[in-house]
Amino acid sequence: MILKICFFSMIAAVFSMMLWFIYLLLPVYCIKYEVTAEVGDPCPEITEFLNWENSDACFVADINEKTVLNNIGDYGVVIYAYGRKSASVIHVRDTIAPTVTTKNVCIYSGTEIQPDDFIESIMDRTKTSVRFQTQPDCETTGIHTVIIEVEDEGKNITEVKAELEVIHDNEPPQINGVEEITITANERVQYKKGVTVTDNCDKNVKLVIDTKDVNTSKAGDYSVTYSATDSAGNNTVVSTILHVKPITAETVTEEIINAEADRLLSEILNEAMTPYEKAETIYWWCHDHIAYSNGASKENWVEGAYQGILEQKGDCYTYAMTAKCLLTRAGIKNMDIEKIRKNNSMHYWNLIELGEGWHHFDSTRRADGATFFYLTDEELMKYSKTHNGTHNYDRELYPNIQ
Repeated sequence: MILKICFFSMIAAVFSMMLWFIYLLLPVYCIKYEVTAEVGDPCPEITEFLNWENSDACFVADINEKTVLNNIGDYGVVIYAYGRKSASVIHVRDTIAPTVTTKNVCIYSGTEIQPDDFIESIMDRTKTSVRFQTQPDCETTGIHTVIIEVEDEGKNITEVKAELEVIHDNEPPQINGVEEITITANERVQYKKGVTVTDNCDKNVKLVIDTKDVNTSKAGDYSVTYSATDSAGNNTVVSTILHVKPITAETVTEEIINAEADRLLSEILNEAMTPYEKAETIYWWCHDHIAYSNGASKENWVEGAYQGILEQKGDCYTYAMTAKCLLTRAGIKNMDIEKIRKNNSMHYWNLIELGEGWHHFDSTRRADGATFFYLTDEELMKYSKTHNGTHNYDRELYPNIQ
C-alpha cells in the first residue's frame, strides 16, 4: 500500500512538473519570434504572430492591427497569450520599387538641368532620390536619351528613360526702361534707374553701360550706350542721350554745391592743418575770392553758396552761406547769425566753435578794410557800437558767445 501511494505521488509530481514546463514553453512555441511586413502596410494581425490559434491572444502596448508601419526598421512588440506576455519583432522592409512617370524636356544649349526636371510623378511608400545614370549633354543640339534612376529608402531602384531636346538660343536679351536723362552739371547720374535686363535663358545677364564720351561737369548732350550679351552670344544694344544742363542759381542742388565745395576744399586745405587753420583758410578764401555785389538772392543757403563758390560774387548773405557750406564740409561746427533788422538794413555772418566756445566769423568785405575772424563777442561789439550797430543781434536767439 505504501509503495502504491509513493508511486502515485511520484506520478503526480512528474505530471505537475510537465504542466509547469508546458506553461513556460507553450508561449515560446506558440508565438513567432519575428514577422516581416511591407512599409506603409498596417501592422500584421495578431494571428500572424501565432503558430496555432489562440482566441485570447492580443497585443500589449500602443501597437495594434490599425497601426500603419510608415518607417523602415525593426520594432519590438509584446503579445499576451496563454496567460503570459511574450516578445516578438516586426521587421518593416521596403521591397517594392518606385513607380515613375517621366516627361520629355526641351532646353536651350548651355542651360543647366536637374534630374527632377524629367519627373512627372513618383509613387513610393518611402522617400526617394533622383539621379542621372550619366550626366546628359546640354551643349550639343539635337535629341538625347536620358536615363534616370529613382531609388527609395529600401535601396530599390527604378530605371526610366526620357528625351532631352537641346536647341540653339537665337533670342537676344531685352533691355527695358532706357530713357533720356537730364541732369545739372556735376550732378550724380543714375544710369541704371528704372533699367532692367531679361533673357529667355540666362537669369543674370550683365548690363554694360558705355559712358566714355560723357563729361558731367560740362554742359552738353552726350551719347550713352547700354549693352547686354547672353551666354549664347546674342547681343542687344540700346542708346540714349544724357543732357547736362549748366549749373545756375535756379538749378543748383545741395548735392551739386557740396560736390563743388569738396572740390574747392581739396585745393585749399590739407590733412596737416588744425581746425583753426582750416577755418582761417576758409575765411580768407571767402574774403578774397568773393567780390561784393548788392542784390544777391536770399532764397536759400544753397543758392547763396552757389553764388559764392561758382559765381564768386554777392553780398553778405552770399559770404555767410558760402562759409556755411565750406565750414560744414570741412567738419567745422558752425551756425548762421543775423543782425536785428532796422529800416530794411540786414546783415548775415557766421559763428564757429573750435572747442573754445562760440566765436564770430564774418568774411564779408568791408569798405574800411575791417576783418572779423574768430572774434570774441566783446571784440565785435566794440566795432559794432562805433559803426551804427553793424552786428547788433538778439542774444536770446543764439548761444553764449565768447
